[in-house]
Amino acid sequence: MASNTPQNFRVYGKPGSGDYGSSMGEQNTASIDVRKEKILDIVDTIPMRDKGRVFTIGDYGTADGFVSIPLIGDIIGRVRQRQGNIPVQVMYEDQPTNDFGSLFKRVYGLIPVPRTYLKDFSDVYVAATAAGFYQPVMPPESADVIFSFLAVQYLSKPATKFQDSFHRYPNATPEESRLVAAQAAIDWETFLLLRAKELKSGGILAVSMPADDPQKRVKGLRHCVQNPEEDMLKMWRRMRDEGKITQEEFVDTNFHRCCRYLEECTAPFTESNSAVTKAGLQLIDAELVYLPSMAHLRWRERLEKEGVDDRESWARTVIGQHRCWSNWNFIRALSNTRSSDEKEALVDELYERLEREAVETNPEEYLNDSLLAFVFARKV
Repeated sequence: MASNTPQNFRVYGKPGSGDYGSSMGEQNTASIDVRKEKILDIVDTIPMRDKGRVFTIGDYGTADGFVSIPLIGDIIGRVRQRQGNIPVQVMYEDQPTNDFGSLFKRVYGLIPVPRTYLKDFSDVYVAATAAGFYQPVMPPESADVIFSFLAVQYLSKPATKFQDSFHRYPNATPEESRLVAAQAAIDWETFLLLRAKELKSGGILAVSMPADDPQKRVKGLRHCVQNPEEDMLKMWRRMRDEGKITQEEFVDTNFHRCCRYLEECTAPFTESNSAVTKAGLQLIDAELVYLPSMAHLRWRERLEKEGVDDRESWARTVIGQHRCWSNWNFIRALSNTRSSDEKEALVDELYERLEREAVETNPEEYLNDSLLAFVFARKV
């Protein structure tokens, strides 16, 4: 997320505590694991580097590193099987307001979960930047692998002000949808062109993002984590109608993001006269991937093994996961005539009410599954 973008992603929780990974880790780790072997197989195709060269890995939109640390360890292991003890550099990127304290605590083992690759490999050099991935992050032709998981949905700037929706799904007007799609296309091409410059010849790019699929091609799912996003909108709308927040505050609660269609992800590679392919970045594969809700699987497992229908724990986990990434959007939308305590109380009420409603829901019918778009590309 670029440093000049609206700061629309601030992790809910105490800085330096690892709250993001603790809340989102199982679900987000699964979102990598579902295609980890494919990523590693593509890494195996990267050309052998000259002796003395450094193998460089970029993790863009890293958050606190919980999700990527095991993958980075696996990549280092694969590379060194083929190329010996080649020096490895890891560059982490995120926005200036990111919880870099938690990131470094995880990388250096002060927060011991997950196990850091630094315990298993020497000659590995770690750095971080808050440059933002809509700007250059690394020098030209310096990276062997760049990946970004669940981050590029955030836009470089607001595309419009949605009147009755948080973003394109579910209630954007046709004009709002057109504007956000246009900005998302510009940002995606910008991101790809920058990565094309940074990658060495033969280097690879792997990206995942929450997806939207009006055609419902994968298990009938329309949108990533569909019900939680719908419910947040409905509850915030209800609090507006009750007079707890104003209409202006409701409209100001825009999520500056776009969950893309798969065709929007592949367009920069397939359009005629493509700037991305001219820059040397070629599409390897792109696909929609379904990932079940880990919270739902844990609830069902306990129900089947112990006969315990623990909807309270299920609801607390689900709402807590989505508060982790969405909390700041609600806080920042509230008028500055309100005190910080008043803002926090209103947003606390929002999530408390969402949790109470979720407890009354049948988890089998609650669409909290992830629909992800994966894109794999190579620099030629």
